[in-house]
Amino acid sequence: MTESTEPGNGSTVWDVLIVDDEEVVREGVRRILEAQGLRVAVAPDAASTLSHPALHRCRLVLCDLILPDRPGTDLIRLLRLVRPDLPVIMITGYATTDHEEQARQAGAAGFLTKPFEESELLEAVRRVLGGHGAASGERRS
Repeated sequence: MTESTEPGNGSTVWDVLIVDDEEVVREGVRRILEAQGLRVAVAPDAASTLSHPALHRCRLVLCDLILPDRPGTDLIRLLRLVRPDLPVIMITGYATTDHEEQARQAGAAGFLTKPFEESELLEAVRRVLGGHGAASGERRS
């Protein structure tokens, strides 16, 4: 069973937290990852992310570069204060070399340009999660 934006019990562990203000992106990425057996939570902005129960119990964040309440690079810096070891993959429809460099300087573990192919998303998730869990091909029951 998968998790969504609704808080689970205190023992719930999410694989991925998706942060994007576009519902179509959140839901599309969620469907792809859940089809791989991953547990996915979603948030529409930085404020929701910082208060989301999944933040302290996820293994990866996928974060949009442009959020309605602050830049995604600022959110990465805030996440580093809360979870220094939490990997973040930046996603954006406004990719430039400068944006990618800013994301990397903020601490992003990866960078995906929208629109991306399903295979690109899954490869980035596999790479960051280190080949462990459902994203590496192990399906969860």
